[in-house]
Parts: sequence; C-alpha cells; structure tokens
Amino acid sequence: MKECPNCHAEMGADVNFCTNCGTDLRQVAVSEEKPAPAAPEPKAAPVQEAEVKEEGQADSQASGQVKNVLSTYWQWLLHAWKKPAEAVAAEKWYGLTTLILEDLFFILAGLTGINKLASSLTTSYPYFSSIITELKSNISSYVMISVVLGQVVVLAINYFAMKRFAKSEFDFLGYLNRYAHLSAYSLILNVLFWLFALTGSLRLQGILLSMTAVVGFVALIYVLLEEKAEKIDQMQFALVISIIVLIVVMIVVNMFFKEFVSKIESVTNQQISSLLGSSY
Repeated sequence: MKECPNCHAEMGADVNFCTNCGTDLRQVAVSEEKPAPAAPEPKAAPVQEAEVKEEGQADSQASGQVKNVLSTYWQWLLHAWKKPAEAVAAEKWYGLTTLILEDLFFILAGLTGINKLASSLTTSYPYFSSIITELKSNISSYVMISVVLGQVVVLAINYFAMKRFAKSEFDFLGYLNRYAHLSAYSLILNVLFWLFALTGSLRLQGILLSMTAVVGFVALIYVLLEEKAEKIDQMQFALVISIIVLIVVMIVVNMFFKEFVSKIESVTNQQISSLLGSSY
C-alpha cells in the first residue's frame, strides 16, 4: 500500500500516480497493510445484575398471583352476600378461610367484651382485682375453645349425616365451601359484633350475636334440604339433624358454664383462704 505525500490518500501498491491529485507515486515506498481492528467482544452482563433482575421478576409475578387470588376470593364473597343460595365454583380453601375469619372476629369480640367487663369490675371492686384477673384469663381460654370446638362438632355432625343418609357427593372441604357461601352474612355480622364490642354497646352486641346464630342455623338446614335423603323423609331428616345440633350446642354451653362456675368457686376459695391466712 502507498500513501500519497501530497493528499495523503491511500493507493494500492501497483499504482504509479495518485488517482486523487495526480502526484507521481513511483518513488513512494510501499508499506504493509494495517490489519483492520477486531470488533470488540460484547460485554457479558454481570451475573449479579441478571440474578437481581430475575428475582425482581419473580417477586413481581408472585405479587401479581397473590393479588389475583385475593381478588378472586373477594369476588366469591361478594357473590355469597348477593346470592347466597346460588352455587358457584370455588377453590377448596375459600370456605375454610371464611369460617376461620368468622371465628376470629367472633373470638376478638368476646375477648374485647371480657376485657372491658373485667376492667369495669376491677374499678368497682379493687379488693377483688386478683380474682377478676385470673377469671378473665380462664374465661378467655374457654371462649376460644368453645367457639372452635362447637363449630367443628356441629359441622362434622351435619357432614356425617349428609354422607350417611343423603349420599352426598361433597367432600368435607366442598361441604365447607357450600356452608360458608350460605352463611357468609355471619362474617359481616361478626365484624360488626367486634366493632360494637369495642364501643361497649351491649344491646347491639346481643342482637348481632342472635342474628349470627340464626344465619348459621339456617345455613345448616339449607344444606341438608339441598341433599335428597334416601332412607328418611326430607323434612324428618332436617328436623332430626336440627335437634341433634341443638343438643350438641347445649352440651357445649353447659360444659362451658360448669367449668366457669367451678373456676369461680376455686379462685374465690383460694383468695378467701389467703386473706384469712394473712389476717392471723
């Protein structure tokens, strides 16, 4: 390769005159061709950046899935409040989740009421504050156990009766879905029950508690009547199960009050013995 000394244009090795300006190139020395610079290799993205990006995408997808699940569950609840008797497809965990939420708000309302009552009694009768505190702790435990145990026993009896006499095709979670859909008003009532427990409105709490019991009982009977009994008349089937459920509820309530009264007697006797012992 030759370089023109006048215009510095590059010419081939066999060119004698510059094709650009006409300069004589016969005396110009031939130089070696410079190799073309290699194209730079693309830089690989740092591994850490790629991992962070993938994690961000995974978190975003998980967040979107959670929102979608919650949105679907909320739509199911809205349908249950608008048309409780209309069956609708649902994930198997919807019913169980709804019943847990109902129990949670019911227990919160009960505990709130117990705490307010205990505070009021402690203010009025400060000498019995230790008795009241211990009773409050025990009653709170009884409330939680009674609510959960009572509901589990009642639903189990109802489900067993449906499988035994009506040959229901529901599995247990499917049965809970149907029952929770019919009794979804209980969730609203229990939330209101808790809110009124915070404000201390006993009359409204009593009304809401009664309404919750009625809704739950009607839902139990409705589920039974939806299934066709094979070995017994449909109405007799519903009546028998209703009586059994009422008996079970009465047993649970009776057990609760017996334990409650027994605990009061025990705590009171201990406190009296302590006071008498300290006076001598």
